[in-house]
Amino acid sequence: MIIKVSDNLKSLEVWANGRNLPSIMGEPSRDANGYIVYPEHKKKHAHTFKNPVLMTDNYQIAQLNPTKRDTLFALYGAKPRIVEYNGVGVFWDDTHINVWCPSIDTILFAKALGRVFREKKNLKAAAEIGCGSGYLSKYVLSKNKRLRSMLINDINPYAIKCAKDNIKDRRANFYVGDGLKRIKNKKFDLLICNPPYIPRPGAQETNPYEGVGLLNHLIHEGRQYLNEGGVLVTNFSNLSRDIVFKNDPAMRMKILEKMRVPLKVNNVLNNKRWLNYLMRRGLKKENRPDYEYWQEINIAAFY
Repeated sequence: MIIKVSDNLKSLEVWANGRNLPSIMGEPSRDANGYIVYPEHKKKHAHTFKNPVLMTDNYQIAQLNPTKRDTLFALYGAKPRIVEYNGVGVFWDDTHINVWCPSIDTILFAKALGRVFREKKNLKAAAEIGCGSGYLSKYVLSKNKRLRSMLINDINPYAIKCAKDNIKDRRANFYVGDGLKRIKNKKFDLLICNPPYIPRPGAQETNPYEGVGLLNHLIHEGRQYLNEGGVLVTNFSNLSRDIVFKNDPAMRMKILEKMRVPLKVNNVLNNKRWLNYLMRRGLKKENRPDYEYWQEINIAAFY
């Protein structure tokens, strides 16, 4: 299935393709010679959501008529999944173990990068720490033809597999492991990171790649990785703002994009200690039919 988000993030289209066409949409599966085919390039529109706040909005799906509802749930359960935005797409399937498919904050991040690219037209060296699916690195490469090199990093080897599966560009250099060690004593014109931004009790003392340890480091120490005139772009939540901005950052900050989204992370919502911790940090429980808990995510540039 294909998820296509409009350039202004005002609509999200769901399309069936490949094996989805006969198995879910009831389309003929044989060509003129009688052979069974599943053409990936053919697709059929299933539904359009307006003003999306999630890539998979179970509540909105459940409000549809039964046939449309069940069709969409079947499509969302199908693999591979392709996510497209502004002419750039990546696929995600069962071989990409423990890798997050691009989420709404990924797409908001890409929209924010568009603003950076209009300002910075001569980027030469870029890096991403924690690439996940590789979507943002692919977006950077696709929109900057003058870029000479892009370091793409993740601690999960399957994330690097996903990135390699999606990025066929000789400017891309892939690295599995501690990204901060890899970029030590190196400088870039653009450094991007869509890090964990939901604080967790004790996270900073155990693993900098959980909670907000990585985010905190980049905001306060990120200048060491930038060339003169370089920019760091990252993401933070209102739930982590008081932690990462306990001290003023050394760099000038500019908010590029922001969005209010549901907190829809099951291992947080089902963990009473974690949830209570976030509520003490400003998470509000709202009396509404779709989602109880909401946060504001911010995509910011640091110069």
